[in-house]
Amino acid sequence: MVTGPLVEMLARNSKFAQSYQAPPGLVQMASTMRSTGAGVVVISCSDPRLNPYQILGIDPTLKATMVRNAGGRVFDAIRTLAVLQTIGAPGTIVVMHHTDCGMIHWHDADVKEALVEVAPEEKESIEASKFGEITSSLEESIREDIGILRASPLIKKSTQIVGVKYDISTGVLSVVDETKSEL
Repeated sequence: MVTGPLVEMLARNSKFAQSYQAPPGLVQMASTMRSTGAGVVVISCSDPRLNPYQILGIDPTLKATMVRNAGGRVFDAIRTLAVLQTIGAPGTIVVMHHTDCGMIHWHDADVKEALVEVAPEEKESIEASKFGEITSSLEESIREDIGILRASPLIKKSTQIVGVKYDISTGVLSVVDETKSEL
């Protein structure tokens, strides 16, 4: 039996579905995106205080999608980005980190310690893993992630990569770094 907040979410979906209009088919949309390179992928934190669609003013007229994970770190997102490049060939990837992020406050050692308690039999694997801690400035973590994307053989060299910092206290988004595509 479904309980908790999911009950409310399902009720809201029922209301949403009453006036829902289906988007265009994926193959048609992907074809258009591949031919124009207009698509954007935003990599951001999964923090529930952030709504990247709202922060960036994304609506159905802008062909953008999200990849969200703890800290908005790109090493978790490369597999998804590779798939999205195959499907829609987005011309831009945006790396968005934010102030007061959990990965600033909880470091890899904290996460590893907690996970070893949950799965002690996986201690070796857990200890060898990176979880995306941010120990330097946000600007530096953004530049690090841009470097990881640029170095990845799975990310097209023609992709524009932009790093932005979101201030959760003010709502201000600022460009930290931008790499030009190699067209």
